[in-house]
Amino acid sequence: MQKAKSRIKTSKQPKIKNRPRIKNRQSHPALELSKKYLKHLPLLLLSLPFYAGAYYIFIYIHPAQIQHFLIPNTYLPLQLVFFLGNFFLFSYLFLKTRRGFELSLLLSFALFLKLQLVTNYLAVAAGLLIIVLILEILISLLKKN
Repeated sequence: MQKAKSRIKTSKQPKIKNRPRIKNRQSHPALELSKKYLKHLPLLLLSLPFYAGAYYIFIYIHPAQIQHFLIPNTYLPLQLVFFLGNFFLFSYLFLKTRRGFELSLLLSFALFLKLQLVTNYLAVAAGLLIIVLILEILISLLKKN
């Protein structure tokens, strides 16, 4: 059956030939990465006051003044400032707080060993690094499954 001529709709707009189609553009991976870093910029900005505090401790405070702060022979203010500055910086660089925490904990423990005058400092630090790397690989593999 055909429709009656009164029921057929005619378009009064002229048909456009060869209309350009808009392609789905995938954004460039570098652009996506820069957006992630821009989103996490407050982490980098949070690390700056802690590094400024570490600078202040190194320049203006004698080590004997902070050596026995709360816990004997730990240099606790320096340890805390160093740990928090590294935590925020490496969390920004890796875009993962877990990796930032692991690396800043490792570096803080290495600083603690150095301040305690451990004789085989490099061997202990290398052992800790190997343990942290193995744990990181295991955690990454478990998260994939």
